[in-house]
Amino acid sequence: MKLFLTLKMYAFFLFKVPMILWCSPRINTIDNSSVTLTIPLNFLTKNHLGSMYFGALMVGVDLACGLLAFHLIKQSNQRLSLIFKDVNAQFLQRAEGSVRFECLEGALIQDMIQNAISSQERVSMPIPVKGILVSTNECVAEFTITLSI
Repeated sequence: MKLFLTLKMYAFFLFKVPMILWCSPRINTIDNSSVTLTIPLNFLTKNHLGSMYFGALMVGVDLACGLLAFHLIKQSNQRLSLIFKDVNAQFLQRAEGSVRFECLEGALIQDMIQNAISSQERVSMPIPVKGILVSTNECVAEFTITLSI
């Protein structure tokens, strides 16, 4: 199932946002409450210091929140669009390995979707996402990305 979702995600990004494919993201889990995905540290995702490049970290944040929102929007059977308005990041330590991104705000995003449907207006909320070093399970960065539906 995870492989199928990852391949489906790759097909979408190949035509819509091909730059994301350079980061080789892998979906770990996705359900109505959360999503986790991993971006490996490799030649394409590391910076001059050997840690994960800022841009690769931002791709992980975008995907963690965005995939959860896409998943929940699809279930609503409504034609809704999403975009991100801003992002705030607090970098706690260098990401010197692969990073797992976690967005655990499915309930909040479902409420946003229902509010957008009932009000017929755009709804925006800040959504927290964490970046966790896979090898040590330590949080390397905390993000708040404003999702607009």
